[in-house]
Amino acid sequence: MKVAIIGAGVSGLTSLKYLKESGHECDVLEQTDQLGGTWVYTDKYGMDDELSIHRVMYKDLVTNIPKELMQLPDFPYPTHVEDSYISRQEVLKYIRDFASKFDLEKHIHYNAKVTKVEPNDEQWIVRVMDVETKEQRSECYDAVFICNGSFLHARTPSIEGQNLFQGLQMHSRDYRTAELYENKKVLIIGGSFSACDISRQIAIVAKNVCISYWNTIPENIANVIIKPGVKRLYNTGALFVDGSKENFDVILYCTGYKHFYPFLTKECGISVEDNFVRHLYKHIINIERPSLYFIGLPTFVPVFPMCDTQVRFAVAALDKKFVPPSKQAMRKDLDEDINKMKNKNVPQRHFHDIGFGVTEYYADLCQIAGLRSHSESFLSLQEHVLKTIHTSQRNTKYVLVDEKHFIEIK
Repeated sequence: MKVAIIGAGVSGLTSLKYLKESGHECDVLEQTDQLGGTWVYTDKYGMDDELSIHRVMYKDLVTNIPKELMQLPDFPYPTHVEDSYISRQEVLKYIRDFASKFDLEKHIHYNAKVTKVEPNDEQWIVRVMDVETKEQRSECYDAVFICNGSFLHARTPSIEGQNLFQGLQMHSRDYRTAELYENKKVLIIGGSFSACDISRQIAIVAKNVCISYWNTIPENIANVIIKPGVKRLYNTGALFVDGSKENFDVILYCTGYKHFYPFLTKECGISVEDNFVRHLYKHIINIERPSLYFIGLPTFVPVFPMCDTQVRFAVAALDKKFVPPSKQAMRKDLDEDINKMKNKNVPQRHFHDIGFGVTEYYADLCQIAGLRSHSESFLSLQEHVLKTIHTSQRNTKYVLVDEKHFIEIK
């Protein structure tokens, strides 16, 4: 079959590897000028030549999970990369080495921005614009893999008085280095990984740093003041829900990203409601048109192994190595998953947040499609890391000893 893969990050390259091995003809459509997706760094941010800068990586990032959970099967990191928590440069080199090892790059079309995907009987028409020349072309495909990532389109909350604040407001997608915040009073809104990580960097140079979050911040951060939620903003600062007020020079929103597929026509049968992508079976297969696959949607999970498992599931479905349930059965399965989330009082925008349920999710996919499962040592390490992610030290090292055991070295 002829398959279009949208995006040349981890999910796109993993899709290409397995589809190629299965004998499919593939075009990877990448709108930037290089592979690597999220892991490519640039000093630029905002807009460039009327196009959004599709880079969200900051300069001094160190991974918040160990590399042992950031590798693909049968392709470990080189032995000279001894640390478990590694730099963005080392991760990007790993991705490039992966592409080289499996001869993937010749299938990638760079500066190819997908502008439209629409069904045509049992096929798909994909329209692509050359970013440099603005010329457009259309091609027909038997299947489409959506691998454009979840870290491009910023999700910024609406707060009363936002338009009154006279300082700088920006989203973490545009954060690059701490230098911009030297001697500034900074308010960070949000309390997840990026907020905690960025606040550590900024606190070294800023006059003061506050983190505002509606829930409890999962860790203590040196020289950072924890504040409750923001009630409203005014021209020089913020009023918090506890009645306290602070003045700030900069407000940095670490509030996540939204799923965005402007190229999908309504005939594709996909909609996004409060950041929940409908209508997908197991977060992967388009129920209405099952030759459209989404790779990499689940969040708060190790991305590399998750993409690997999802791709193997999708390719097995495409190759008819297992028969997916009927549309009615897939809808029923989705409704049951949604009801489970609602019963746990999970907001709809978090329905893709699998987190601690990832081991069960892997097992479900592997059982349905008859796939090879992950090793016991990998699953045990994954569970350990997810439980300790906010308290573990970045100098900790992990070793997967064999199929059943891992060791932790502090």
